[in-house]
Amino acid sequence: METYFYHTLTPIQWLLIIGLIITFFIDLIYSIFYLRKFKSKEKTYIHSETIPVSIIICAQNQAQYLEKNLTGLLTQDYPEYEIIVVDNGSVDDTEDVLIRLKNIYQHLKSTKIPIDEKFKHNKKLAITIGVKAAKFDQIIHLNPNSFTYSKTWLQNTVANAQGKLYNAYSNFESQKGFFYNFLRYDIIKHTIKLASFTNANKLYAGNSFNMSFLKSDFLENKGYAGNAHFEAGYDHILSLDLAKKSKYTFSTNPDSKITIDTKNYYNTWKTINKHYFKSRKYIPLKRKLLLDLEPIAQFLFVVLLILALAKTQLYFALLAICIVRFFIKGYCFKIYTRHLREENLFLSSYVYVLLRPLYKLLFYIQSQIYSKRS
Repeated sequence: METYFYHTLTPIQWLLIIGLIITFFIDLIYSIFYLRKFKSKEKTYIHSETIPVSIIICAQNQAQYLEKNLTGLLTQDYPEYEIIVVDNGSVDDTEDVLIRLKNIYQHLKSTKIPIDEKFKHNKKLAITIGVKAAKFDQIIHLNPNSFTYSKTWLQNTVANAQGKLYNAYSNFESQKGFFYNFLRYDIIKHTIKLASFTNANKLYAGNSFNMSFLKSDFLENKGYAGNAHFEAGYDHILSLDLAKKSKYTFSTNPDSKITIDTKNYYNTWKTINKHYFKSRKYIPLKRKLLLDLEPIAQFLFVVLLILALAKTQLYFALLAICIVRFFIKGYCFKIYTRHLREENLFLSSYVYVLLRPLYKLLFYIQSQIYSKRS
Protein backbone atom coordinates (compact mmCIF):
# COMPACT_ATOMS: atom_id res chain seq x y z
CA MET A 1 0.00 0.00 0.00
CA GLU A 2 1.32 3.39 -0.96
CA THR A 3 1.66 5.83 1.90
CA TYR A 4 2.57 9.51 2.01
CA PHE A 5 5.55 10.49 4.09
CA TYR A 6 7.37 13.75 3.90
CA HIS A 7 9.78 12.40 1.24
CA THR A 8 6.97 11.19 -1.07
CA LEU A 9 5.21 14.55 -1.36
CA THR A 10 5.92 16.65 -4.42
CA PRO A 11 6.86 20.33 -4.03
CA ILE A 12 3.35 21.38 -5.14
CA GLN A 13 1.79 19.06 -2.55
CA TRP A 14 4.07 20.45 0.14
CA LEU A 15 3.02 24.01 -0.77
CA LEU A 16 -0.66 23.04 -0.53
CA ILE A 17 -0.23 21.41 2.89
CA ILE A 18 1.91 24.25 4.28
CA GLY A 19 -0.52 26.86 2.94
CA LEU A 20 -3.41 24.95 4.48
CA ILE A 21 -1.69 24.83 7.88
CA ILE A 22 -0.78 28.55 7.75
CA THR A 23 -4.35 29.64 6.92
CA PHE A 24 -5.68 27.29 9.60
CA PHE A 25 -3.48 28.91 12.25
CA ILE A 26 -4.31 32.44 11.09
CA ASP A 27 -7.98 31.61 11.57
CA LEU A 28 -7.21 30.04 14.94
CA ILE A 29 -5.37 33.17 16.11
CA TYR A 30 -8.40 35.31 15.23
CA SER A 31 -10.68 32.91 17.12
CA ILE A 32 -8.51 33.19 20.24
CA PHE A 33 -8.36 36.99 19.83
CA TYR A 34 -12.18 37.23 19.69
CA LEU A 35 -12.59 35.02 22.75
CA ARG A 36 -10.20 37.21 24.75
CA LYS A 37 -11.53 40.61 23.67
CA PHE A 38 -15.24 40.01 23.00
CA LYS A 39 -16.34 40.86 26.53
CA SER A 40 -15.45 44.22 27.99
CA LYS A 41 -15.13 44.90 31.71
CA GLU A 42 -18.63 45.98 32.72
CA LYS A 43 -19.41 48.35 35.57
CA THR A 44 -22.47 47.96 37.77
CA TYR A 45 -25.08 50.67 38.19
CA ILE A 46 -24.74 52.82 41.32
CA HIS A 47 -27.57 55.29 41.87
CA SER A 48 -25.41 57.89 43.60
CA GLU A 49 -23.06 58.07 40.60
CA THR A 50 -25.67 58.68 37.90
CA ILE A 51 -25.35 61.56 35.49
CA PRO A 52 -28.11 63.27 33.48
CA VAL A 53 -28.44 62.01 29.92
CA SER A 54 -29.89 63.25 26.62
CA ILE A 55 -31.25 60.62 24.22
CA ILE A 56 -31.50 61.72 20.58
CA ILE A 57 -33.76 60.05 18.02
CA CYS A 58 -34.01 61.29 14.42
CA ALA A 59 -37.19 60.30 12.60
CA GLN A 60 -38.46 60.76 9.07
CA ASN A 61 -41.96 59.44 8.32
CA GLN A 62 -41.64 56.84 11.08
CA ALA A 63 -44.66 57.67 13.22
CA GLN A 64 -45.54 53.99 13.62
CA TYR A 65 -42.16 53.27 15.21
CA LEU A 66 -42.36 56.27 17.55
CA GLU A 67 -45.86 55.28 18.64
CA LYS A 68 -44.75 51.75 19.43
CA ASN A 69 -41.23 52.22 20.81
CA LEU A 70 -40.99 55.57 22.60
CA THR A 71 -43.04 54.57 25.66
CA GLY A 72 -40.51 51.94 26.74
CA LEU A 73 -37.71 54.49 26.52
CA LEU A 74 -39.73 57.19 28.28
CA THR A 75 -40.46 54.96 31.29
CA GLN A 76 -36.90 53.97 32.18
CA ASP A 77 -36.00 53.60 35.84
CA TYR A 78 -33.50 56.46 35.79
CA PRO A 79 -33.51 59.71 37.81
CA GLU A 80 -32.80 62.40 35.19
CA TYR A 81 -32.84 62.19 31.41
CA GLU A 82 -34.49 63.72 28.38
CA ILE A 83 -35.46 62.35 24.98
CA ILE A 84 -35.19 64.67 21.99
CA VAL A 85 -36.91 63.57 18.78
CA VAL A 86 -35.76 65.43 15.66
CA ASP A 87 -38.53 65.31 13.07
CA ASN A 88 -36.57 65.31 9.83
CA GLY A 89 -39.26 66.71 7.51
CA SER A 90 -41.92 64.05 8.10
CA VAL A 91 -45.25 64.22 6.25
CA ASP A 92 -46.96 61.39 8.16
CA ASP A 93 -48.46 61.46 11.70
CA THR A 94 -45.11 62.01 13.44
CA GLU A 95 -46.05 65.47 14.75
CA ASP A 96 -49.39 64.24 16.15
CA VAL A 97 -47.72 61.28 17.89
CA LEU A 98 -45.13 63.55 19.49
CA ILE A 99 -47.70 66.10 20.68
CA ARG A 100 -49.75 63.35 22.30
CA LEU A 101 -46.73 61.80 24.03
CA LYS A 102 -45.32 65.16 25.18
CA ASN A 103 -48.58 65.81 27.02
CA ILE A 104 -47.89 62.66 29.04
CA TYR A 105 -44.11 62.72 29.43
CA GLN A 106 -42.53 66.04 30.35
CA HIS A 107 -39.00 64.83 29.55
CA LEU A 108 -39.88 64.25 25.89
CA LYS A 109 -38.93 67.13 23.63
CA SER A 110 -38.99 67.56 19.88
CA THR A 111 -37.84 69.83 17.10
CA LYS A 112 -38.62 69.78 13.40
CA ILE A 113 -36.60 70.38 10.24
CA PRO A 114 -39.02 71.80 7.65
CA ILE A 115 -39.07 70.46 4.11
CA ASP A 116 -37.05 72.63 1.74
CA GLU A 117 -36.67 71.51 -1.86
CA LYS A 118 -33.79 73.93 -2.38
CA PHE A 119 -31.82 72.63 0.61
CA LYS A 120 -31.09 68.90 0.45
CA HIS A 121 -29.70 67.29 3.58
CA ASN A 122 -29.25 63.88 5.17
CA LYS A 123 -29.53 62.43 8.66
CA LYS A 124 -26.30 64.06 9.79
CA LEU A 125 -27.98 67.48 9.94
CA ALA A 126 -30.78 66.06 12.10
CA ILE A 127 -28.28 64.49 14.50
CA THR A 128 -26.33 67.75 14.72
CA ILE A 129 -29.49 69.71 15.55
CA GLY A 130 -30.40 67.12 18.19
CA VAL A 131 -26.96 67.30 19.80
CA LYS A 132 -27.02 71.11 19.92
CA ALA A 133 -30.50 71.04 21.46
CA ALA A 134 -29.42 68.56 24.16
CA LYS A 135 -29.32 69.87 27.72
CA PHE A 136 -26.78 67.33 28.98
CA ASP A 137 -23.25 66.39 27.91
CA GLN A 138 -23.74 62.61 27.77
CA ILE A 139 -25.57 61.86 24.52
CA ILE A 140 -27.17 58.56 23.56
CA HIS A 141 -28.18 58.09 19.93
CA LEU A 142 -30.93 55.65 19.02
CA ASN A 143 -33.05 55.04 15.92
CA PRO A 144 -36.87 55.21 15.78
CA ASN A 145 -37.03 51.43 15.29
CA SER A 146 -34.93 50.88 18.43
CA PHE A 147 -36.61 49.71 21.62
CA THR A 148 -35.99 47.83 24.86
CA TYR A 149 -38.09 45.56 27.05
CA SER A 150 -36.02 46.40 30.13
CA LYS A 151 -36.76 49.27 32.53
CA THR A 152 -33.09 49.25 33.59
CA TRP A 153 -31.57 49.47 30.10
CA LEU A 154 -30.57 53.12 30.64
CA GLN A 155 -28.99 52.31 34.01
CA ASN A 156 -26.80 49.60 32.48
CA THR A 157 -25.91 51.77 29.50
CA VAL A 158 -24.87 54.87 31.45
CA ALA A 159 -22.85 52.82 33.96
CA ASN A 160 -20.48 51.86 31.13
CA ALA A 161 -20.92 54.76 28.70
CA GLN A 162 -20.27 57.57 31.16
CA GLY A 163 -17.62 59.94 29.80
CA LYS A 164 -16.79 57.72 26.83
CA LEU A 165 -17.50 56.95 23.22
CA TYR A 166 -19.69 53.91 23.61
CA ASN A 167 -21.25 51.41 21.22
CA ALA A 168 -23.27 48.39 22.25
CA TYR A 169 -25.04 45.30 20.94
CA SER A 170 -28.30 45.52 19.05
CA ASN A 171 -30.21 42.94 17.03
CA PHE A 172 -33.64 41.87 15.84
CA GLU A 173 -35.77 40.04 18.38
CA SER A 174 -35.89 36.25 18.31
CA GLN A 175 -38.42 34.83 15.86
CA LYS A 176 -38.78 31.83 13.56
CA GLY A 177 -37.70 31.93 9.94
CA PHE A 178 -34.59 30.65 8.16
CA PHE A 179 -33.72 33.84 6.28
CA TYR A 180 -34.79 36.11 9.15
CA ASN A 181 -32.44 34.30 11.53
CA PHE A 182 -29.64 34.45 8.97
CA LEU A 183 -29.84 38.25 9.28
CA ARG A 184 -29.66 37.96 13.07
CA TYR A 185 -26.66 35.62 12.71
CA ASP A 186 -24.92 38.13 10.43
CA ILE A 187 -25.38 40.93 12.97
CA ILE A 188 -23.97 38.70 15.73
CA LYS A 189 -20.88 37.91 13.65
CA HIS A 190 -20.40 41.61 12.94
CA THR A 191 -20.83 42.36 16.66
CA ILE A 192 -18.20 39.78 17.65
CA LYS A 193 -15.65 41.39 15.36
CA LEU A 194 -16.54 44.99 16.17
CA ALA A 195 -16.60 44.41 19.94
CA SER A 196 -13.27 42.58 19.90
CA PHE A 197 -11.45 45.16 17.79
CA THR A 198 -12.94 48.04 19.77
CA ASN A 199 -11.96 46.53 23.11
CA ALA A 200 -8.46 45.95 21.71
CA ASN A 201 -8.18 49.71 21.02
CA LYS A 202 -8.69 49.24 17.28
CA LEU A 203 -12.15 50.72 16.76
CA TYR A 204 -13.24 50.75 13.11
CA ALA A 205 -17.01 51.36 13.15
CA GLY A 206 -19.98 52.38 15.29
CA ASN A 207 -23.58 51.31 15.83
CA SER A 208 -26.25 53.99 15.42
CA PHE A 209 -28.85 51.74 17.05
CA ASN A 210 -27.05 51.83 20.40
CA MET A 211 -24.41 54.53 20.63
CA SER A 212 -23.29 57.14 23.14
CA PHE A 213 -20.78 60.00 23.11
CA LEU A 214 -20.12 63.37 24.73
CA LYS A 215 -21.71 66.52 23.34
CA SER A 216 -18.49 68.40 24.09
CA ASP A 217 -16.45 65.93 22.00
CA PHE A 218 -18.96 66.14 19.15
CA LEU A 219 -18.82 69.95 19.08
CA GLU A 220 -15.05 70.00 19.40
CA ASN A 221 -14.93 67.70 16.37
CA LYS A 222 -17.22 70.20 14.58
CA GLY A 223 -19.82 67.48 14.15
CA TYR A 224 -19.65 65.97 10.69
CA ALA A 225 -17.35 68.60 9.21
CA GLY A 226 -15.62 67.14 6.18
CA ASN A 227 -18.15 64.38 5.51
CA ALA A 228 -21.55 66.06 5.98
CA HIS A 229 -22.37 65.43 2.31
CA PHE A 230 -21.68 61.70 2.64
CA GLU A 231 -24.88 59.64 2.97
CA ALA A 232 -23.43 56.99 5.29
CA GLY A 233 -21.07 57.27 8.25
CA TYR A 234 -23.21 59.09 10.80
CA ASP A 235 -22.14 56.36 13.22
CA HIS A 236 -19.02 54.77 11.66
CA ILE A 237 -17.09 57.89 10.65
CA LEU A 238 -18.21 59.74 13.77
CA SER A 239 -16.91 56.92 15.96
CA LEU A 240 -13.55 56.96 14.15
CA ASP A 241 -13.28 60.73 14.66
CA LEU A 242 -14.35 60.77 18.31
CA ALA A 243 -12.10 57.81 19.16
CA LYS A 244 -9.16 60.16 18.59
CA LYS A 245 -10.39 62.40 21.42
CA SER A 246 -11.72 60.10 24.12
CA LYS A 247 -11.69 56.62 25.57
CA TYR A 248 -14.03 54.15 23.95
CA THR A 249 -15.62 50.78 24.57
CA PHE A 250 -18.12 48.30 23.16
CA SER A 251 -20.63 46.56 25.43
CA THR A 252 -21.89 43.05 24.69
CA ASN A 253 -23.83 42.95 27.95
CA PRO A 254 -27.30 41.61 27.00
CA ASP A 255 -28.82 43.95 29.62
CA SER A 256 -27.54 46.88 27.51
CA LYS A 257 -28.92 45.44 24.28
CA ILE A 258 -31.26 47.44 22.07
CA THR A 259 -33.81 45.45 20.07
CA ILE A 260 -34.46 46.44 16.45
CA ASP A 261 -38.07 46.43 15.29
CA THR A 262 -38.81 43.55 12.92
CA LYS A 263 -40.94 45.57 10.51
CA ASN A 264 -39.04 46.01 7.23
CA TYR A 265 -36.27 43.89 8.76
CA TYR A 266 -34.62 43.08 5.41
CA ASN A 267 -34.34 46.74 4.39
CA THR A 268 -32.98 47.59 7.82
CA TRP A 269 -30.33 44.87 7.60
CA LYS A 270 -29.44 45.88 4.04
CA THR A 271 -29.01 49.52 5.09
CA ILE A 272 -26.74 48.49 7.99
CA ASN A 273 -24.45 46.62 5.61
CA LYS A 274 -24.52 49.20 2.83
CA HIS A 275 -23.59 52.02 5.19
CA TYR A 276 -20.75 50.01 6.70
CA PHE A 277 -19.18 49.11 3.36
CA LYS A 278 -19.58 52.65 2.04
CA SER A 279 -17.77 53.95 5.15
CA ARG A 280 -14.88 51.46 4.94
CA LYS A 281 -12.72 53.89 2.98
CA TYR A 282 -12.38 56.00 6.15
CA ILE A 283 -10.87 53.11 8.16
CA PRO A 284 -7.06 53.46 8.61
CA LEU A 285 -5.17 51.20 6.21
CA LYS A 286 -3.38 49.05 8.82
CA ARG A 287 -6.64 48.44 10.65
CA LYS A 288 -8.37 47.57 7.40
CA LEU A 289 -5.66 45.01 6.60
CA LEU A 290 -6.19 43.37 9.99
CA LEU A 291 -9.92 43.25 9.33
CA ASP A 292 -9.48 41.71 5.89
CA LEU A 293 -6.79 39.17 6.76
CA GLU A 294 -9.27 36.84 8.47
CA PRO A 295 -11.78 36.45 5.57
CA ILE A 296 -8.88 36.16 3.10
CA ALA A 297 -7.34 33.35 5.18
CA GLN A 298 -10.73 31.62 5.42
CA PHE A 299 -11.21 31.82 1.66
CA LEU A 300 -7.71 30.51 0.97
CA PHE A 301 -8.25 27.68 3.45
CA VAL A 302 -11.24 26.45 1.46
CA VAL A 303 -9.43 26.79 -1.88
CA LEU A 304 -6.31 25.01 -0.61
CA LEU A 305 -8.43 22.28 1.00
CA ILE A 306 -10.15 21.54 -2.31
CA LEU A 307 -6.82 21.49 -4.16
CA ALA A 308 -5.25 19.27 -1.49
CA LEU A 309 -8.11 16.79 -1.80
CA ALA A 310 -7.61 16.73 -5.56
CA LYS A 311 -3.80 16.60 -5.62
CA THR A 312 -2.97 14.42 -2.58
CA GLN A 313 -4.31 11.34 -0.90
CA LEU A 314 -4.02 12.68 2.66
CA TYR A 315 -7.75 12.33 3.16
CA PHE A 316 -7.67 11.39 6.84
CA ALA A 317 -5.27 14.20 7.72
CA LEU A 318 -7.37 16.73 5.83
CA LEU A 319 -10.51 15.39 7.48
CA ALA A 320 -8.88 15.75 10.91
CA ILE A 321 -8.00 19.40 10.19
CA CYS A 322 -11.60 20.10 9.12
CA ILE A 323 -13.03 18.42 12.22
CA VAL A 324 -10.75 20.40 14.54
CA ARG A 325 -11.63 23.66 12.76
CA PHE A 326 -15.32 22.76 12.84
CA PHE A 327 -15.18 22.07 16.59
CA ILE A 328 -13.25 25.26 17.42
CA LYS A 329 -15.63 27.46 15.42
CA GLY A 330 -18.68 25.84 16.96
CA TYR A 331 -17.30 26.02 20.50
CA CYS A 332 -16.46 29.71 20.16
CA PHE A 333 -19.82 30.63 18.62
CA LYS A 334 -21.64 28.77 21.40
CA ILE A 335 -19.80 30.92 23.97
CA TYR A 336 -20.80 34.10 22.12
CA THR A 337 -24.46 33.16 21.73
CA ARG A 338 -24.72 32.05 25.35
CA HIS A 339 -23.29 35.38 26.52
CA LEU A 340 -25.64 37.35 24.24
CA ARG A 341 -28.59 35.09 25.14
CA GLU A 342 -29.04 34.10 21.50
CA GLU A 343 -28.57 30.34 21.94
CA ASN A 344 -31.27 29.43 19.42
CA LEU A 345 -28.91 30.39 16.56
CA PHE A 346 -26.16 27.92 17.47
CA LEU A 347 -27.13 24.90 15.33
CA SER A 348 -28.25 26.90 12.30
CA SER A 349 -24.94 28.79 12.34
CA TYR A 350 -23.29 25.81 10.61
CA VAL A 351 -25.46 26.52 7.56
CA TYR A 352 -25.35 30.31 7.78
CA VAL A 353 -21.54 30.32 7.80
CA LEU A 354 -21.66 29.11 4.18
CA LEU A 355 -24.04 31.86 3.05
CA ARG A 356 -22.52 34.87 4.79
CA PRO A 357 -19.39 35.29 2.59
CA LEU A 358 -21.57 35.46 -0.53
CA TYR A 359 -23.67 38.32 0.84
CA LYS A 360 -20.62 40.16 2.14
CA LEU A 361 -18.95 39.89 -1.27
CA LEU A 362 -22.08 41.32 -2.90
CA PHE A 363 -22.15 44.32 -0.54
CA TYR A 364 -18.43 44.86 -1.06
CA ILE A 365 -18.80 44.94 -4.86
CA GLN A 366 -21.72 47.35 -4.58
CA SER A 367 -19.71 49.65 -2.31
CA GLN A 368 -16.81 49.67 -4.79
CA ILE A 369 -19.16 50.65 -7.61
CA TYR A 370 -20.65 53.38 -5.44
CA SER A 371 -17.18 54.66 -4.49
CA LYS A 372 -16.10 54.95 -8.13
CA ARG A 373 -19.30 56.79 -9.07
CA SER A 374 -18.79 59.19 -6.16
